[in-house]
Amino acid sequence: MAARKAPEEKPIEPGARRRERMRYVLIEAATRLFAKQGVDATTIDEIVDLAGVAKGTFYNYFTDRSEIALAVASGIRREFNEGVAELNEGIDDPAERVARGVRLFLYLVARDPVRARMLGRIYQSGIDIGKSGNQHLLGDLREGMELGRFQVPSLEVALHLVVALGTAGMGHLLDKGTGPEILRGEGYAHDLATVLLQGLGVRRAEIARILARPFDASHLTLSNRGERP
Repeated sequence: MAARKAPEEKPIEPGARRRERMRYVLIEAATRLFAKQGVDATTIDEIVDLAGVAKGTFYNYFTDRSEIALAVASGIRREFNEGVAELNEGIDDPAERVARGVRLFLYLVARDPVRARMLGRIYQSGIDIGKSGNQHLLGDLREGMELGRFQVPSLEVALHLVVALGTAGMGHLLDKGTGPEILRGEGYAHDLATVLLQGLGVRRAEIARILARPFDASHLTLSNRGERP
């Protein structure tokens, strides 16, 4: 019997590609403004001016500032969560996964400071345990507690420790600057991960073993975003 031909993918229509590109331009402009001055201080006029489009164009894609802010936040959080999942593929130890995740948080400051600043703003108001963006981290923390790797009073406390320390570290690096060691998970990133694991109750010898393993995020999709449509 002859092999069945795979269905051909339909090409993206030029109009759809233009719309996708324009939406991306608006989101990128909003991201830069939100990261610099916050959502509430940013106007739609500023977004369209930076994007280089007419104000009417904005309303072809978004109803108001809140809607584009949600698109920005959702996109960055999704990219970061996908990056953490990619970085931790094949890592069985929840303590190591958490340590690698928080170092990726700091890595992003050196790799993409605009998105890092916006991600920091998102997490500063996003430590509610029910937030969907925390599900990967919550899964690692829950597993670590069940396995006895983490010695903490509650899942909420563990979550707040990770988010608070990660955002504080990110803010520090955004203010003071980063060196190439951050891209390797070393220096300040290594020290912050050490304190984090200590706070979660991981034993000193285990912390040294976890952080001795190589950290390389250069292959991640997050690190090689390339040109968008």
